[in-house]
Amino acid sequence: MNIDFVINDYLIAWYMLFKPSYNEEVQKVKEKLWTNHQVIYKRMQKENIEILKYTNDFIPDDDTLYNLVFETNTFKEAKRETEKFKQELLETWDKNKKKINKEYKDIVRFKEEKNYTVLLVSPKLDIIEVIKSNPKKNIAWGKYSDDLLKTLILIIYVLLKYEIGDINSSAEITSSILELAINNELYTRLSNSTKYGEGSKRLKLLRKQLYPYFLMYLGCDKEEMVSYMMRDGIAFDIDKYLIEKALKNIDLCNFIDFCSKNQKYIIKLDELNK
Repeated sequence: MNIDFVINDYLIAWYMLFKPSYNEEVQKVKEKLWTNHQVIYKRMQKENIEILKYTNDFIPDDDTLYNLVFETNTFKEAKRETEKFKQELLETWDKNKKKINKEYKDIVRFKEEKNYTVLLVSPKLDIIEVIKSNPKKNIAWGKYSDDLLKTLILIIYVLLKYEIGDINSSAEITSSILELAINNELYTRLSNSTKYGEGSKRLKLLRKQLYPYFLMYLGCDKEEMVSYMMRDGIAFDIDKYLIEKALKNIDLCNFIDFCSKNQKYIIKLDELNK
């Protein structure tokens, strides 16, 4: 996996114009431009799709509003924040990418190398955007965490979910397994402390029910399962489970398919509804 972090001025400006204002200065800029350039403003409503698709090759049909935004202090501040964010993420990525790729391959087991482009914007914009019709699978990211390694983990989760988004399985099972693989196991291996408390609260019980099978997927025997349970603080009765040895030989997509096809005996609905 290779991630290219880039900054695109048009995308920063577009989000400032079309996403909720994060301060009064941004709101004033939007109101002024709307008052004076409503026709152009309306025409730009879907240009974020084109920017994410073409990135550095994007050329607007009319750059009037973009140029006016570029001249504002609010944009210049947002650009500085984006550049700082990029530098911090790059430093964290460069420091961890060798181990990330090693553990990612071990957990996900995809054979082909993937190249992704993440278009960064100011974290104040609070943006995560994926355009599903985009064949390049570029994403926009402007969401900050005090833990930059966690930010990378969240980016990898979104990229992987985007990559396998059309898999023919239950959406909740797919999300839960991706969280187990990335937000939990990959993050744990990188930080050397369990991160199995991470993930959507809504999927917590589903992840717990899938957890024994995920350990089988990782190749654990019963003794190793005990070690994982102690590490992660997740308990289950091992003797109630038949070890599915074949799971350790498949990739994550096939594991998702296995869990989806066998959900009737994997998932206990009465526990999920408590």
